[in-house]
Amino acid sequence: MNFWLLITELGDEKAYLVFVPFVYFVVDGRTGWQLFCALVLSSLTVITLKNFLKLPRPPKYLWKTSVSGYGFPSGHTTVSATFWSYLAFKIREVWFFAVAFVVVGLVGLSRIFLEVHYVRDVIGGLIIGISIGYVASSIEISLNRSSKLLGIVISSLLIFSLHPLIGHYAFKIGGYLLGFGVAHTLSTDYLNYELPDSLKLRFIMFLIGLSILLFGSIINQLVVYPISGFFGCIIPNCIGWRFRNEERIEYSRIGSERWSWNPRRR
Repeated sequence: MNFWLLITELGDEKAYLVFVPFVYFVVDGRTGWQLFCALVLSSLTVITLKNFLKLPRPPKYLWKTSVSGYGFPSGHTTVSATFWSYLAFKIREVWFFAVAFVVVGLVGLSRIFLEVHYVRDVIGGLIIGISIGYVASSIEISLNRSSKLLGIVISSLLIFSLHPLIGHYAFKIGGYLLGFGVAHTLSTDYLNYELPDSLKLRFIMFLIGLSILLFGSIINQLVVYPISGFFGCIIPNCIGWRFRNEERIEYSRIGSERWSWNPRRR
């Protein structure tokens, strides 16, 4: 396979449909949720600008891969810049900034070498993506559960209202935000959910959640997006919540036994 065709897949939405659940279920749920919201904003910005500005791509006969839609900004570049810059600003390690720079730079170059974007499209995507990544990594908003749910519902409805401008993407982005957001809020605010200690269990949760989310993407129907988003989040979280409680009971039992048999306490 052509090197640039392989690299450009790192900016495709299917890649981040895997990367974001991995962060959410394996690394840290709060970080994963913030990253999810950042990518929703990033994708929405890209699609809105594309359909509003309607700037052309290079001539079709030059394309080395199939694409659709308008040119500015580059969606692959914007989304990858958002994802990797967010993590870089969160982690704040030189080595990770280097990784983010290389990945995002290669994705941007791939869109130019495949001749599906002009340089201006890629530069615009970099500016938008890094800006969203930085802001999302820097702000901390504390809301009660009712305000969170209301904010998610209102945001989703606002995205749905953009259907005349951005078409089917309004229901896809808004649907996933509605379903996943409500499930995340229920998990954290009602279940007091935390990731279990077992890394193996975290990977199982990731695979279950990913399967459900991919199902929604494959079926590609309006009503399926919120359902897929909801169950793709709540089912793995309920599994993790149950095992997390069992872990706490086990730790409590072990702690009690150590206290009872400590010679210094006899």
